[in-house]
Amino acid sequence: MMNPATVTDNPHFGEKVKCFGKQAALCAEKTWLQKQNNLATINIEVAPRQGESVNWQNKITIQLSDRELPELCAVLMGYLPSIHVQRPGKGVEIIRQSQKLFIRASAGAGRLYVLPVCIGDTFRFSALLLKVLKEQCGLSDETMLLAALRGAATLNRA
Repeated sequence: MMNPATVTDNPHFGEKVKCFGKQAALCAEKTWLQKQNNLATINIEVAPRQGESVNWQNKITIQLSDRELPELCAVLMGYLPSIHVQRPGKGVEIIRQSQKLFIRASAGAGRLYVLPVCIGDTFRFSALLLKVLKEQCGLSDETMLLAALRGAATLNRA
């Protein structure tokens, strides 16, 4: 279950949303792209569960680029079916399925973490990402932000 977004004391991070599945956990946390004038973005972290606890030391972390954040927002809004974000040696895939998101993160041999994210938890995940995207692109009008996402996502069908 995801908890509402919380603010951390670390100046390099901001609000975050966590989700806990049976086998893995997800943390989406606001951070900044240092190489791009401190542009707001999101870190996606997926870690294995061990009983009731989460082994965050074995997490897989992907920081979304300024191009990937709107694409993931389009997936969360239902404008695109999935996204696969890859880095050397690791990746995270987020797929829309009936009644849930399916998240799969992998890194190297033997490190594969999966978890479903239910509708309510997807709402909190989406709200955080849309808030960060709004800050990243400087739009003050949410309707314009959603229209831009929808329009960009239609390029997938072109």
